[in-house]
Amino acid sequence: MFKYILIALCVLSISPNSHASQTEALRAATMEFLESLNAEQRKSVSFALKDDVRATWSNLPTLMAPPAGVLLKNLNDEQRTAVHRMLRVSLSSQGYTKTTAIMWLDDVLHESAARRMAESAEARANPFAVAMAANRDSGNYAVAIFGDPEEDSWGWKMTGHHLAVNITVVKDQVGFMPVFLGSNPMIVTDGPYAGWMALPREGSIGIDLMQSLTADQQSVARIGGQVPGDVFEGPGRRASLKKFEGLPAKSLDPDQLERLQLLVGEYVRNANNLSADLQLDAIDASGWDNLWFSWRGPIDINGRFYYRVHGPRILIEYNRQNENHDHAVVRDPENDYGEDWLGHHYVEFHPKMDQVMRDVRKRLSAGTPR
Repeated sequence: MFKYILIALCVLSISPNSHASQTEALRAATMEFLESLNAEQRKSVSFALKDDVRATWSNLPTLMAPPAGVLLKNLNDEQRTAVHRMLRVSLSSQGYTKTTAIMWLDDVLHESAARRMAESAEARANPFAVAMAANRDSGNYAVAIFGDPEEDSWGWKMTGHHLAVNITVVKDQVGFMPVFLGSNPMIVTDGPYAGWMALPREGSIGIDLMQSLTADQQSVARIGGQVPGDVFEGPGRRASLKKFEGLPAKSLDPDQLERLQLLVGEYVRNANNLSADLQLDAIDASGWDNLWFSWRGPIDINGRFYYRVHGPRILIEYNRQNENHDHAVVRDPENDYGEDWLGHHYVEFHPKMDQVMRDVRKRLSAGTPR
């Protein structure tokens, strides 16, 4: 432990924008977390770097998709604090705020479900509803470590309801994709937290870009009238989009291109400076003119809509599930999970919903909901 405290202190003396400072700070935070665990916990949280479980994650509640690793609720205060330190080093201040707010929303949902249970005998008689209410918990997010942080290449992830953060370290490079973010409710509508949002700009910044387009440009950007049920390249569905669609960025004027760059930055800048700069450099090298913007649904900030930014080195999808529930995914088509750096391709897997529900019923009948 003392060794990694010294590393962290040394890191503070280096420029905060130094690649070495950020990778070493993340390494120190991760080792501090690992050293806080007992032998059983460390075994449950540790996986080989090239294990395909690294690419197996979900945005579903843990009752429906139990994640690999150790749940926050099964850690003590010191260990949870160490996990949050890992998050803060991996992400920017805005990314950390969004991530923790998404986790907090599960406590809001728990309070809402508890009120429904208290008011409805029918709800209390439904074992799935009861289990789901109990499952809404900011402690139901899992942490897993892949590889050895003392080596050049390793990674870690946090996954749970409406959240997946995947971090890859290869020497002095840090990748952060794929990322899944969602908020339900999108805006808290009642109680002491009325008006709070976990993802305050993802929807509005897309609306701003779409509204800046001419009527002809909007017509080209629209690729269908129906809003899809979800993002296309969610967990287990990468490479589902075989072609770029909509409006090419090369047809944008300077003001519109700046709005597109602001939209991309809103997602990429959720990562720490090192990761964000590496990704923006990759997008720049592949050419901003090679991005495409597409839209489905009305241009209504209060309605359901979908937009996508897609290019050789970035895929952003935003989807309104309903008027108060949204999903977003961010991927690098060439370097998800740091595959390009690692020279290794992961098999990404997520069960179909019918299998998810069969597994839930099996766990409930066995009395072992997670």
